[in-house]
Amino acid sequence: MKKNIHTTAMALAVTLTLLNIFCLLFLIIAPNIAQILFSSFMHSIDLSKIAVAPDLGINTIVGIIVTFIGGYLIGVVFAALYNKFE
Repeated sequence: MKKNIHTTAMALAVTLTLLNIFCLLFLIIAPNIAQILFSSFMHSIDLSKIAVAPDLGINTIVGIIVTFIGGYLIGVVFAALYNKFE
């Protein structure tokens, strides 16, 4: 069954954007726990050396928008490749 490229791309874009927002909220609510958890994802690299407080300015908004656009583009590629190999 072929994947609808737009639907697949939107699903990935929204999923990654929600993950980005969840990550931001987690860093605001529980920064120490978030740092420990994220360090485990980074093969136990000591993130305390590079950690900074979350910035809720324009960079955060741009980051969320870039996450959405990037997720959409990755979803388009994924769905197109899926359809090609099916």
